[in-house]
Amino acid sequence: MPDPDLNGIPLEAASDFRPFTEALMAKFSTGLLSITVVGSCLTGDYIHGISDINSVLVLAKTGIPELEILASLSYYKKKHIRSPLILTEDYITRSLDVFPIEFLDIKLFHKTVHGRDHFAGLTIDKAQLRLQCERDLKGKLIHLQRGYVAHEGKTKMLKVLLFEALPGFFPLLRAMLHLVQGQEPPVRKADVLTQAEKAFHVDLSGLREIISLKTSRGFFLDRDHILSLFKEIYRITYDLSVATDELAV
Repeated sequence: MPDPDLNGIPLEAASDFRPFTEALMAKFSTGLLSITVVGSCLTGDYIHGISDINSVLVLAKTGIPELEILASLSYYKKKHIRSPLILTEDYITRSLDVFPIEFLDIKLFHKTVHGRDHFAGLTIDKAQLRLQCERDLKGKLIHLQRGYVAHEGKTKMLKVLLFEALPGFFPLLRAMLHLVQGQEPPVRKADVLTQAEKAFHVDLSGLREIISLKTSRGFFLDRDHILSLFKEIYRITYDLSVATDELAV
């Protein structure tokens, strides 16, 4: 069985991911069609010990036995290796219209380390992409509303809501930029924010602050700061949803 090709992945991430890849290759055998690394490992935003290592497995079939194999490898979580997204070739073909944002982001930023590349040749429909951008942003807005009410505005839970919301903004913003620019959007998060501010005339400084906080260790935020940041993310989500409504494709 060939060694995984981890070239182009940060050395520390590659060192952590190699044993996981080898375990997958051994346990799935011929049922494993490909292993693909996605996310911050490929965008220049990876921070060892903080960032998760994300991946996608394409399998010949998915079912309880395949889930059991992945469950048996859960100890790799201590290396910040998230449980992979598992797909089949048929599922990819049938789901491009449902998850165009996610498949666009995988297409743009992926590294297949084992098997054939299932993502480089994907075709993303722009009308479906715009619709999901609008739907996801309006869904985020509802999630923030319900979260605030359900947790009674408690500081600790608002902080959790904010940090959970952060990662999903970047596939959305890249998709929106792809729609208006007609070219490959920027890779690094800082560049995504800068270009999105210019393209959609929305101040995204609140997202910058959360990124900065996420990379800090042992920080403290008082209630006023958390509330101010929550209001900013709520405003950003609303303003982006309006901007998406106005996109022409």
